[in-house]
Amino acid sequence: MRDHSTHKVGSRHEVIGALMSRWLFERRTEVVPVAQAQGRVCATTVVSKNQLPNALTCNMDAIAVRFDDFAQGMPDISGWERGVQWQFANTGIAMPEGFDTAIAIENVTVSEDNQTLEALDCAPDERFQSTSMPGSTLEVGEVLVQAGEVLTPTLIACLTMGGHVEVEVVARPRVMYIPTGNELVPAEIELPRGKNVESNGNMICAKLEQWGAEPRHHAIVPDDPDQILAALREGTAWADIVVINAGSSKGSDDWTCELLEREGEVLFHEVSQGPGRHCSFSLLDQKPVIGISGPPLGAEFTTDFFVKPFVDLYLGAAADYPPTVMAVMLDDCPSSPRPMSFVRRAVLRRDEDDQFVAWVHQADPDEPVLKGSNQANALIVVDKDSYGWERGDRYPVELRYPYTLPPRL
Repeated sequence: MRDHSTHKVGSRHEVIGALMSRWLFERRTEVVPVAQAQGRVCATTVVSKNQLPNALTCNMDAIAVRFDDFAQGMPDISGWERGVQWQFANTGIAMPEGFDTAIAIENVTVSEDNQTLEALDCAPDERFQSTSMPGSTLEVGEVLVQAGEVLTPTLIACLTMGGHVEVEVVARPRVMYIPTGNELVPAEIELPRGKNVESNGNMICAKLEQWGAEPRHHAIVPDDPDQILAALREGTAWADIVVINAGSSKGSDDWTCELLEREGEVLFHEVSQGPGRHCSFSLLDQKPVIGISGPPLGAEFTTDFFVKPFVDLYLGAAADYPPTVMAVMLDDCPSSPRPMSFVRRAVLRRDEDDQFVAWVHQADPDEPVLKGSNQANALIVVDKDSYGWERGDRYPVELRYPYTLPPRL
């Protein structure tokens, strides 16, 4: 029987902080087309190569005139000719050479042959009226995007206006996902008796892509120490972060912690929270190795809790814990002190006064257990020392990614 008496247990915040503080890494960068940079993190501060506009520009459909011709008020326009005293000027187009002021086309009557003016309803009030000065939109050297900013459609437009067709971005962190267990089989084969489908991988890799990482889904590794170690070494050779699923518990076939203690360093063997208590946090070849819970519900929680912060940190974003709001609880949830905290799936909404309200999600017994996680847009951590809550109490509720404003009731 293995000795687990020295296994170290930490709180959720404690285990993340400890592993992050030991993770030494250099962010890779890559150059991508600006048109394909949506959602990427800009690696350097980018400045404009262009001046926009680069000439005096008309900002409406108008005629161009010289303001000096109006110095004594409305002039006699009966002899004005197109190209001499006036010219057409359109929105966003450089003003014709020699003209400095625009009059909206709605205030002008032009002859049928478009060569002479028949009437002007008003005179301009000032020189350069209805025009944009050179550089009024953008100057050469003006900062378009700061290093570390996430590139949005608006910032992509700024880069394009500034004359950039490519941009240097932070490379997506590579994350190796390793499923372990003799009981697992891939979905494409007929399910043998007593076996289970390896479904966590597709779920977790989809999460990683959503968060901005580059996942690699390793083939199923049986509960064999040599094969597990080989997969871990493969992971640390390629990835920035390694996620190993299952094998961190205390069963006779759970080898993850033992191998990592021998080959690397295990910072924590467990967390004081469930579902997903049996998660491990280690360093191997200077890379973080996060062992997450095997059952699908625990795997989903623990991937959100323990893997996303490392993806965020690599990308340069603040590795904050999920946003938390105080919500009025619409149900009763009695509890009592226990050895560990517990996570409940919840539904978060806004009432008619835009106040947050929440309740524990009740699973439909006729639906798959995991499906409730898709319907729950929030989580409630019931602390180990908590007595729960009563209807009407205000209680902290965590938003789930993506962190969007919840809908109304």
